[in-house]
Amino acid sequence: MRLLPSLPSWRALGMSLALALSSQLAAAQLLASTRGQAYDFLTVTAIESPTRNMAKLLFTPAFNGHTELQLDAVGAFSSATILDQLRHNEEVVTQSLGDLSAAGWELIQVATTPLAADKNVSTTRYLLRKAKS
Repeated sequence: MRLLPSLPSWRALGMSLALALSSQLAAAQLLASTRGQAYDFLTVTAIESPTRNMAKLLFTPAFNGHTELQLDAVGAFSSATILDQLRHNEEVVTQSLGDLSAAGWELIQVATTPLAADKNVSTTRYLLRKAKS
C-alpha cells in the first residue's frame, strides 16, 4: 500500500494550486482596478422567435436613438432558409456589438435563457459597461 502520491500527482496538485491562486490574483487585480470607478450600463437582448413581432434586438437604454432592431423570425420549412435567417440575425447582433464597442462600451457578461412562456423563444442578454466621464 502506497501512502504518498506519485510525483506526477504532486505536479498536478501543484499546477492546480498555481492556477487557483493565479485566478484569485487576476480577480483581485480586476476588482482593484475597477474600485472607485463609476460605470454606465447597457443591456442588449436578442430575442430569437418563430414569430416576426417577437424577433427583436432590444437596447436598454436606447443606443444611437434605437430601442430595438428587427430580427428575422427563425422557423421556416427548409433548413437553408433557417440558416439564412440565423445568419442575418447574427450579422445584426455582430454589427450592433461592434458599434457599441466603437462607442466605448465593454462587453462584461453574456447569458442565454429560454423564455419561460414559450419554449420556441430564446433570449441572449449582453451586459455592457462604459466608464462614466
